[in-house]
Amino acid sequence: MSDYYDSLRERAERAFQQNPIANFQNRVRAIIGPAAAQVQEAAQEAIDALNNGDKPTPMQLAALELAIRTMRPAPLSKNRELPDLEPDIASNFADWEDFRGSVKPFLYSIGRIDMISGKGVGTGFLISDNLLVTNKHVLDVISYGTNLLQKGQAIVRFREEYNSPTEKAVGIIGVVAVHPTLDMSLLRIEDRTFEDERRPLTIDTEEMKRGQAVVAVGYPFEDKVRNPLFVSALFGDRFGVKRAAPGEIIGASGQAIFHDCSTLGGNSGSPILSMDKTRVVGVHCEGIFMYRNEAVNGQSLSDFVNPHL
Repeated sequence: MSDYYDSLRERAERAFQQNPIANFQNRVRAIIGPAAAQVQEAAQEAIDALNNGDKPTPMQLAALELAIRTMRPAPLSKNRELPDLEPDIASNFADWEDFRGSVKPFLYSIGRIDMISGKGVGTGFLISDNLLVTNKHVLDVISYGTNLLQKGQAIVRFREEYNSPTEKAVGIIGVVAVHPTLDMSLLRIEDRTFEDERRPLTIDTEEMKRGQAVVAVGYPFEDKVRNPLFVSALFGDRFGVKRAAPGEIIGASGQAIFHDCSTLGGNSGSPILSMDKTRVVGVHCEGIFMYRNEAVNGQSLSDFVNPHL
């Protein structure tokens, strides 16, 4: 069978720890709702077929992809703390407990990029004390397509967390670079002395392997048009605040990596962090909820930003 089928079988084994999907029926039902029983049955049939060396039907494949995504939470960051994962999820991500501690110096270096009006647009992260990485399409929005900025057009808020103290927004004062082909831009923020020990993020240029655990940290926004299903079960009604969503690398191609972290609009520009090293292995640029997400890989990011450091 093709590489896709092998990858899917391995992802399912990790997601459900080689247990029957029925063992996780409460979680699947809570997220999917009335259709859970049919999805669960078809997903199990897909696993059985894959284990027997057979190809599942398209409907079985779709059900399995969906079932795996129910095992991808998006925990809230509160006061620079990430919570424990739920017991039926925790065994999927053995490095999460260490990650909770190692990510603390970087959590407040990841901010929500807003129009000066306060409307949230996307996510950005510090790569030096005053250089912020985000997507080009985020820059397109805040610059109205000019790719030029001056102080007073956009801001970044680094401590927008649910039910937690905030801090003064930091002004974005200019554009340092825009990648000619990849969805990345580098912005300059006003000089600011932070009172805590936050640190710029570190880039990892190593090639990511399928199955490696990663975390997307950013500010998912509600989008009822593109993401009408299952959103409330994973995100509730708390949007535009910092979340750290665990998942895994599901593939790579050229300068892109693909992951299955739970993201929404607003995660554009989120750093994809390796769970074991807490380094940036990609910049999230696009995706569809409950479907494959794409990020620019760490090597391409490093090549882009290094001339400006």
